[in-house]
Amino acid sequence: MARSRRPWGAVLSGVAAVILAAPTLVFPADSPTEPKLGFLAVGTVVFAVAVVRIRSEGIEGTTAPPEEPVTEE
Repeated sequence: MARSRRPWGAVLSGVAAVILAAPTLVFPADSPTEPKLGFLAVGTVVFAVAVVRIRSEGIEGTTAPPEEPVTEE
């Protein structure tokens, strides 16, 4: 499988930050809490997916160390 060069985990983390900040920036302070909780729930799910993606990006690129020791000459 070819390794993806795009940092999807970082992109999703940024999207989650925007989603979580949107209620504070868009809604007035005395607005109902239900829409704010909706943004919180969606942002939390997106952030969880981003964390899983970041963790899997690190696993895809790992390889076994070389068998022979590296010496300086």
